[in-house]
Amino acid sequence: MGLPRISGEFGIVQDPDIRFSDAGKCWAKLRVVAKKRERDSSGQWVDGTPLFIDCVVFGAEHLAESVSKGDSIIIDGVLEQQEWTDKESGEKRSAFRIVADSVGVSTRWATARTPRTIESMGGAPAASSTAEPQESVPPF
Repeated sequence: MGLPRISGEFGIVQDPDIRFSDAGKCWAKLRVVAKKRERDSSGQWVDGTPLFIDCVVFGAEHLAESVSKGDSIIIDGVLEQQEWTDKESGEKRSAFRIVADSVGVSTRWATARTPRTIESMGGAPAASSTAEPQESVPPF
């Protein structure tokens, strides 16, 4: 049985922390929050208890240029549990985190533009020497 998949909309509470592995691969740590909106007894919308969770994104070369603290994002990934021993107390600790397969900007409350990079177009730019996608190049 595999790890459970999770997909949802989250708010970013800290700017992405971009890091590089010893092998030179880019990855990022994100701290995100989700909260349920409910109506109170008077019918007004109120925020429920926030759920803060860490998220790890591998292949995060463009993440820091795409999202920042306060943005709303969509995450799809797997939920995993980490366990460790606290260095000070010696107690065992555990926490859940999301290992993201993909991260996208939510357009529920804002607009987003996604300029294409040369890499996303499949290699070097065309003879026109622009980095803009050409009509003949599929976007995916």
